[in-house]
Amino acid sequence: MEIINQRENTQKVVVRNSSLAGAEFENCRAEEVSFRNTSLPNFRVECVDLSEAKFKDVNMSRMFITDANLSDLEIDGAQLGGAFIHNIGLPTKGHPAYREDQGRQRPLRFEMCELAGSTITSSDLSGIHIEGCNIEGLTIDGVDVSKLLKRYQSERQTEGKALQEEPPRLTPLLKRSGAVFIPVRDIERARDWYCRIMGISAESVTVMNGHLCSLPVEGSGIILDTMPMWGGEEPGGPPTFKTPAFMLLTDDLATSYTFMKEQGAELVTAIEQDHWFAFRDPDGNLLMVCRA
Repeated sequence: MEIINQRENTQKVVVRNSSLAGAEFENCRAEEVSFRNTSLPNFRVECVDLSEAKFKDVNMSRMFITDANLSDLEIDGAQLGGAFIHNIGLPTKGHPAYREDQGRQRPLRFEMCELAGSTITSSDLSGIHIEGCNIEGLTIDGVDVSKLLKRYQSERQTEGKALQEEPPRLTPLLKRSGAVFIPVRDIERARDWYCRIMGISAESVTVMNGHLCSLPVEGSGIILDTMPMWGGEEPGGPPTFKTPAFMLLTDDLATSYTFMKEQGAELVTAIEQDHWFAFRDPDGNLLMVCRA
């Protein structure tokens, strides 16, 4: 039987209980074709669009697929014993199908697969994640990974136990911080400004050695310094804080925000998270005020 140049959809071909051995389909449209309870050994498909095709309960042993786009392919409940999967991925440079804008191949996923005894060679496995798998006997370049992991876990446990048992190491450093140095350009002007915002009498704060003074505050001290050894002699003065180095505390954040603005501080942020705001002092140092 031959059907040639039949382009109309007025006829529906139905074949049942028949032999189509040796049949050929070429340059045909065959949307929504169904094969049920059919034997198709040595079936050949070439240059065919099989997008969204479904294969269920089929025998595909010794099937050969080459030069195919199988993106988003899902194989479930299949037996792949003896399968040979190779040259998988986007075309490499020099391949006729290679495109400069093709990017990287999307990652594949393997889940609940029986891959015991399989071999993977000359493949790109960068960034692969293996979780919850039986890796007994798994080797990479001859190295037994399961043994390597057991040794690693054992060493980690030994190290953790040793850290718990050994006494704290002695150090000449104390577990507390000292004063914070704030770089300024004009020591007397900076002293007057900081004394004003912190409620300190400027007359009670002495400038020492012509370049620094210590503010009498609770907690870690604050020392204003023109830093003659650290850039203070340069035309622009010492480098200022570009990120907040410490914080000043307050019981009234909203009032403090208004007050700092009145004192000539550059407000860098609004009150954030009802907890803090950032400002710059007259020398450009970035600092914080935080709720106590």
